[in-house]
Amino acid sequence: MKNILHIISSARGEQSYSNKLSSFILERLLQQGNINKITVRDLIKNTPPHADEVSIHEFYKHPALYDEQSQQLLSYANMIVNEVREADIIIIGTPMFNLGISTPLKAWLDQLIRMGITYVFDEHWDRVGQFKGKKVYLAVASGGKRAEGAPDYISAYLKDVFRNYTGITDVETYRIEGTMENGFTADYESILKDFGTANELF
Repeated sequence: MKNILHIISSARGEQSYSNKLSSFILERLLQQGNINKITVRDLIKNTPPHADEVSIHEFYKHPALYDEQSQQLLSYANMIVNEVREADIIIIGTPMFNLGISTPLKAWLDQLIRMGITYVFDEHWDRVGQFKGKKVYLAVASGGKRAEGAPDYISAYLKDVFRNYTGITDVETYRIEGTMENGFTADYESILKDFGTANELF
């Protein structure tokens, strides 16, 4: 039985294409069965805190050095770490903002990634991710369309972060593009037409 963590990061609510696409992915997983628990983390309704002059030092402490102040300042970070740790499947919906991910999603990542928690260093001083064996689905929406051969900034960035700082290497991207075009109609079924075949063994 699998646990799912669904991350929502668009401020457009019910009008958000990334929210709808990520919800369609969730529905497909539910149709496949074998789901134990679904946790929804809405980064708009509960915005992640940004690091400040006081809290930034706690993110670079070794966990063995945490004190009572550390636990207070890292309460949100500890909560989302536990959500990711418990999840087998993570669905992340994000719009494209200026070629990057949404601001709340970046803040969530900054709270999540911590030395000694999501990754450690081995004897060769190489990073070793601590959350291996999980699956991540990215649901990305953009108002325009990428030109052929153009870089995929969002997928590349998120894949690198998860691989290097959590050990998660199985990251799959689904996209909905051109949402600002006149007469645009979303076709989520077409976007996910191969979803069952590609993911039935996970």
